[in-house]
Amino acid sequence: MKTITKINPPGTEAIYKAYKFSQAMVCDGIVEVSGQVGLAADSTVPEDISEQARNAFTNLRHVLEAAGSDLRHVLHLTQYLTNIEDARAVTKVFAEFFPSDYPACTVVQVVALVLPQLKIEIQARAVVKD
Repeated sequence: MKTITKINPPGTEAIYKAYKFSQAMVCDGIVEVSGQVGLAADSTVPEDISEQARNAFTNLRHVLEAAGSDLRHVLHLTQYLTNIEDARAVTKVFAEFFPSDYPACTVVQVVALVLPQLKIEIQARAVVKD
């Protein structure tokens, strides 16, 4: 039987308990990261899409590092936006975190996310660093 490891970095315990999911799962060197949203470290949600995107990418980086990976080892991202017109602003923030060697990426518009003030959620698949 394969070993599957749950990843729930410090500070995410409330999410695990309230919403019943892990931040990531690792198996056979693959890291599957749950959708990371624009929540700030103090659990507030900024109004601005760029700030939400920056928070989501920061949260993604934090989870990947807890799983033994990092942004350079991301294979694929899926970005869920509540307004597809925000894609240009999100791409500018994306470039701060992925300045080159871009991962595969899918961007889709959705009707809503788990909290009404959220505008972005980012899901990722990565590999564990050697």
